[in-house]
Amino acid sequence: MLNWAIPQNWHITLFFLGSTEEFAVPLIQQLIEESFSKIQAYQTELRGVGVFPNTNNPKVLWLGLDDVQPIMSAYSKLGELLQQNGFSFDQKPLKPHLTIARVKRADHPSAFQSLLSKYQETVFDRVNMNKVVLFESVTTPFGPVYKPLFEKQLI
Repeated sequence: MLNWAIPQNWHITLFFLGSTEEFAVPLIQQLIEESFSKIQAYQTELRGVGVFPNTNNPKVLWLGLDDVQPIMSAYSKLGELLQQNGFSFDQKPLKPHLTIARVKRADHPSAFQSLLSKYQETVFDRVNMNKVVLFESVTTPFGPVYKPLFEKQLI
C-alpha cells in the first residue's frame, strides 16, 4: 500500500536540519545566499525509480535525479558552513531523489524488485533546478506540509 506524495510537497532535500530554533533562520538564509550566489539554473531529468532503505523493507518510493553536478560545489560549501555554525545533519553522501510515495505496507517485495528493474533507466520528465528553498516541515495527521521560509533563485 502506497501513500502518494502530493505534487505541492515535491522537493529535493539537500540537508535535513531537524528541529531548528526560529532565531537561526536568518543565519541559514545567509549561508544559502553565500553558497549558491554564483550557481546557474539548469535542467535535468527525473530518471529511474528506487526505494529506501532497500527492496526487502521499502519505506520510500523515489525517482532519481540524473544530474546534480552543477550544484555540487555549492552543496559542499553549504554543508561546511552549516557545520562551522553549529548545525548538525546526516553525513551520508547526497543521493538526489524525488520522493513520490511512502510505503505503508509491502506485502510483495518482489513487486518492488520488478518495478525497479522495469523502470531503472526510464526518463519520467525534465525538471528545472532553479531555486533553493528553506522549508519548515510541519507534521499533520494527513502527512507533512512544507512551509517555505526562504527562496534563493539561481542565476
